[in-house]
Amino acid sequence: MADVTLAEFNGSVWLVGGEQYIDDLLANMLPAEISIELLLCEHKSEVHDLWVKLSGEQDLTAQPWLIHPGIVARIRRSGPENALHFAEWSAALDDNARDTIATVAEWARLNPTGSLDIVEFLDAHGPQSIADLSRLRAQLVSEALVAAGVPAERIGRATRPVSDVAGMAQESRRIDIATKPAEA
Repeated sequence: MADVTLAEFNGSVWLVGGEQYIDDLLANMLPAEISIELLLCEHKSEVHDLWVKLSGEQDLTAQPWLIHPGIVARIRRSGPENALHFAEWSAALDDNARDTIATVAEWARLNPTGSLDIVEFLDAHGPQSIADLSRLRAQLVSEALVAAGVPAERIGRATRPVSDVAGMAQESRRIDIATKPAEA
């Protein structure tokens, strides 16, 4: 897990792990070595479960810190530019993923000789089901890019170990789209 873990459900984001960093997170003063992970939840109960798992038992009336949408947008912008995040066991493209795909399609239109790779992050010793789900997600991203006007022959695939990215969970829910301008 990352140093700071945020959980998103239904457009709201809560700090569920790393509460000791909240002041620096809110003030945009986190040291570079502090990793942040944003997890998408399918149910509100998952937010609470993550909070208890990462921060310990809580008072029955307590709630995790709700993070302002402007701060969440800043965190997303500071991460990999073309990262798509998925809910656990889901391959559905949310609005943020569709926006990223549209941005990449526009980049491809403006850079007609450039190419791009859809990058999966996998644990070589992880469960086959996670690898299969990641491949499905990558395929759906590829199809969405083609539907947005990116020629299929310009879309490559790459796989990196989850250990290459500090704080990334072993069962990654992230797919990156790496753009590559044409070499001069």
